[in-house]
Amino acid sequence: MSQSAVHELIQQILEAAREQGMDQQQLAQVAGLSTGTISRIKQQTDASYSSLSRLAAAVGQRLTLTADNDYIADVEHGKLF
Repeated sequence: MSQSAVHELIQQILEAAREQGMDQQQLAQVAGLSTGTISRIKQQTDASYSSLSRLAAAVGQRLTLTADNDYIADVEHGKLF
């Protein structure tokens, strides 16, 4: 996962947490992570899928992975099936 993708994801998660009245410590507690882990992700934009998934779940979101290729567009437009 690229650093810019991690940065964007963590910003979205932190914004959702703020909207729900959670500070970083509360978010960490709900996600079952340390505040240090969140700080590291914010500063270094380095995170495991597991950590990002737990943070997303803590604010009622989920991460999904999608193949990055033209087949998806073809399927969506009924060109393959």
